[in-house]
Amino acid sequence: MMKALIEFHLYLALITLMPTWYQRDCIEEERLSKHAHYRRQSEHYQAKRKLVKALWTGTGTLMLIFPTPPLVVGGLLFSTCLSFAILDEGK
Repeated sequence: MMKALIEFHLYLALITLMPTWYQRDCIEEERLSKHAHYRRQSEHYQAKRKLVKALWTGTGTLMLIFPTPPLVVGGLLFSTCLSFAILDEGK
């Protein structure tokens, strides 16, 4: 009972603090620019995410095959930088 009461009050605080666009569940196609996550729904962005997932899978496999500290740190830094570059909003 106490857990439900705490969850209820946290939900009320969340509704009060978060902006109105965050409370909508569906994304309207004709008003895509009004929602903060409209770009994440596009096919182009989904293809970018698949590419980044493949990059991280390959880097992780390489780190498991050759577990030396310089290769692990270098692979992590390179993959992180490349991931941010791929998922950047610029065209």
